[in-house]
Amino acid sequence: LIATKSGNLAKEVAGCIASGSIVGWLNGSVEFGDRALGCRSILADPRREEMKALVNATVKYREGFRPFAPSILAEYVHQYFDGASETPFMEKVFKVKMEKRPLIPAVTHVDGSGRLQTVSKVTNPLYWDLIDEFRKLTGIPVILNTSFNLKGEPVVCSPTDAIRTFFSSGLDVLVLGPYILKKS
Repeated sequence: LIATKSGNLAKEVAGCIASGSIVGWLNGSVEFGDRALGCRSILADPRREEMKALVNATVKYREGFRPFAPSILAEYVHQYFDGASETPFMEKVFKVKMEKRPLIPAVTHVDGSGRLQTVSKVTNPLYWDLIDEFRKLTGIPVILNTSFNLKGEPVVCSPTDAIRTFFSSGLDVLVLGPYILKKS
């Protein structure tokens, strides 16, 4: 295990995601509701088609066909989704534009849609920064997002919950506030 305190958390974590790591992200206040909105999330690279099956098999422990949500910088939503509007709570489904589907296959459902979350710099600046750093590295302003929990368990609430989930799943990286833990 390697633990560090990051000087530029968003940039370092974006690099981990871009290189194929699956990240447990616990930052800020716990969310209320049935969606992960960037405070208690499992994050991965949406460009890697195999990432959907990998996260389902090694982290969520559920069927491989289950979809994941795209978190997208609000400024880019119209470039990636047909007829989309700002959707900060992941409660609407929109079609991924045909030309963008090959770019984000891990978050494009079999019917070509995505249950998206638009991320605003005003409402969640650190999560926005993370996605923006991923965009700077990859050209893609989207990240795979799912709730930070294992099948049949509630979303993690505390650092203790997050650490237990980290060690009992296929997560590669755990972010706790400004700290980054990596399995070696």
